[in-house]
Amino acid sequence: MQKIILPAFAILFFSPLTQFAQTGLQTATQAKGSLVGSGQKFIVETTLKTNTAAEVMGQTMETNIDVKTSTNYDVKNAGSESADLQKTVSKLVVSASMMGQELQYDSDKQDNPAQMEEIFSGMVNKPLNLSIDGKGNITKQEEMLQTTNPLMMAAGAGAATTTELFVPDLTGKEFVAGDSIKSFLVTTGEKNSSKDSGTYKITIVENGVASISYSGIQQTTGVIEQMGMEMNTTGNNIVKSELQVDIKTGLVLAKATVTEMNTIVEVMGMEIPTTGRSFSTTTVKAL
Repeated sequence: MQKIILPAFAILFFSPLTQFAQTGLQTATQAKGSLVGSGQKFIVETTLKTNTAAEVMGQTMETNIDVKTSTNYDVKNAGSESADLQKTVSKLVVSASMMGQELQYDSDKQDNPAQMEEIFSGMVNKPLNLSIDGKGNITKQEEMLQTTNPLMMAAGAGAATTTELFVPDLTGKEFVAGDSIKSFLVTTGEKNSSKDSGTYKITIVENGVASISYSGIQQTTGVIEQMGMEMNTTGNNIVKSELQVDIKTGLVLAKATVTEMNTIVEVMGMEIPTTGRSFSTTTVKAL
């Protein structure tokens, strides 16, 4: 049963993360220098809802997954070109349903199923030190929890190239309503890679906040493992996002994304086409 469901889980790992679009005719320039200040603290709340359907031997297997995460960032040291942060996932809630099965995990509860506790407990309340450059790219980080478990991938385990706080393509830019900014990003992991290409469009700049739309294509390849069996995945996804960004600091205040997913999973000589749709939100608050 798990072998059929895994393709639906697999595409979650390769999904990005949209909010308010308006029109206007203002101009503002983001402040240069440090993105954050020493001693600053932020909390990031994220949600991810995904619905997928995998075609297996003439049958359609549907999967629904919800993930909610609270992550704290503490700025330990900040300079004009870099900053050292500590990242801690303080809360994680995962809910999945498939083929009549229900899987649940809540980091605040003590009675989680043993299997789910084993999968997720290592992700919660484990401080991770990392450094970012003046654009918001992660330049150094402690060895992270590496995994090919698709549930853990869906919940955010594994290495990252950026934090939720900043979008490197947007930091240091002049925000003019109506202007567009091209974006191209290649991300490579131990057993996965993705290429994102698209365009950010500034829709309005008002009261110190820029509203920005993004539209792009995401191509992915990867390998997941379960019970000693490897499965290769390839995906071609359509991504549309809306963001609100603080024009002085470049901090992402809110972000929401809709991703239309098309993935092929190769397992035991069989190709399993999987389609789906994910909707994710991110909000960032200073503490």
